Amino acid sequence: MQTRPPRSLPLLLACSGLALSALACNLPRLAAPTSAPAAAPTSAPATVAAPSQPPPTTPAVPASVSPAAQIPNPTVPPSEPSPTLPAARLDSRPLYWFAPLPPLPTGPGREYTGSDDFMQLFEPAAPWTQAASRIQVFKLYGEWVAYAASDLELRQAVEGVRRLGLALAVEAGPLSPSAECGQGVESFAGLEEGLLIARRIQQAGGQLDLLALDEPYYYGHFYDGPGACRWTDEKIIRQIVDYVNGMRLVFPDLRVGDTEPLAGPAGAPQYQAWLVAFKAVAGYDLDFLHLDIDWSRPDWTAEAKAVMAFGEQRGTPVGVIYTGNPQDASDQAWVSICGERIKRFELENGAQPAQVVFQSWNDKPDAALPESDPFSFTGLIAAYFNDKASLGFAAGGRGANLAYHKTARYSSALPGYPGALAVDGDPGTLWNSGAGPVQWIEIDLGAVYSIQSIRLLVSQYPAGETVHRVRGRGADPDAPYVTLYTFSGATADNAVLQFTPPQPWSGVRYVRIETLESPSWVAWREIEVYDAGAP
Repeated sequence: MQTRPPRSLPLLLACSGLALSALACNLPRLAAPTSAPAAAPTSAPATVAAPSQPPPTTPAVPASVSPAAQIPNPTVPPSEPSPTLPAARLDSRPLYWFAPLPPLPTGPGREYTGSDDFMQLFEPAAPWTQAASRIQVFKLYGEWVAYAASDLELRQAVEGVRRLGLALAVEAGPLSPSAECGQGVESFAGLEEGLLIARRIQQAGGQLDLLALDEPYYYGHFYDGPGACRWTDEKIIRQIVDYVNGMRLVFPDLRVGDTEPLAGPAGAPQYQAWLVAFKAVAGYDLDFLHLDIDWSRPDWTAEAKAVMAFGEQRGTPVGVIYTGNPQDASDQAWVSICGERIKRFELENGAQPAQVVFQSWNDKPDAALPESDPFSFTGLIAAYFNDKASLGFAAGGRGANLAYHKTARYSSALPGYPGALAVDGDPGTLWNSGAGPVQWIEIDLGAVYSIQSIRLLVSQYPAGETVHRVRGRGADPDAPYVTLYTFSGATADNAVLQFTPPQPWSGVRYVRIETLESPSWVAWREIEVYDAGAP
């Protein structure tokens, strides 16, 4: 399968004369070994409930799959199973999943390796007992299982998951590329890789309980970039059925669901139709559907709730993947924005997904542990259950972002992209003026503050020379603006403009960003103004 550094999601870019929906290229999987890693001894798998539909009694494996990949090595003697807690209840509502990014080989397009302490999660005394007690499923990336993990590492992982009483899941691509299309496209990993994943887990003594398909509908049907197939729903589903049949040769009780991006042309109506089509062609329902949300989508909360409600009517649990951003520069930034998204969906919109997935395919967070660290991955999970309202950004004090959720005025806005999206703390959203320079946006900080620094996250297409003037004034509405700083030079989308004055700017309530020159429509992903604190 392909892990996603970054996952392919549409980003609305500011551009000259028109709004583009640009699909970021999903990075190709790095070269796989030419042979499977050596087998490790197996141990008796734990028992879990059967899937919602029983597998066919004699599933067929496509002839294209090599015999060596079809059936795991049956001659390896079993070993004593590790002590286990009670098996996870896969019918829990909500069902909570954890899927940190493991260390993976780096290369062009993937310069990072996942959480540095990933393997420590599986140690007997790992410091995340509270968070682990609240989740039911641990999900591994198929690429790591198939190619990156050593026999010892994989055995430690499956034993650690079983010791915690968690179900084991894998995310993998079920579609098979052809000579005409699918080469290097996400979800086109195929059954041979799937059976390699299954065989390695079995040989490590593991029981694969759940399989999350890696976005086959989106990348098989909607994706229109290099290598696109644009297949019909029926063709995609029939390939999925063949894949599932093959995987259930190894794990007959395997539950199978789908992960799909709520992005671009794939919205709530499309996924509602997908659930219906899948049942019509496959003869059974998906066991779950997880939404990978494009956070810049203006109505993502309403669309996600619509898919959840439709799934509830059909008996298919619909979950949401909570994550940060690929451009987040620190664990604190990644965990904070992930927390803001959780609060927006569950607290502000009153939503409760049937399944919740805490997952990263980004550079951050580097630290999965300990759960006592509020900016570690397990710390995020612990806070989610202990005090959901505490998630997100600091509300005040030295270093706090004073612009966060403050009132914004602006020269103009593209429908669906108001100024509030430049101060919502989420670099995945943006204010877009819908026009070229000169344009401005003004933030009312609500009171007079001393400003430590200002940080601007650019939304711009095409790249080019820009001039942005930062101005400020105090509480008096009749007082003139004073130029605090001017950014001038070449900029591009997702660039960061940051300035810290030698001494804090004092007595500032209103901050205005004026764009005087740009080849693009004027837009900002985020405007951050940091508090210098009391003198």
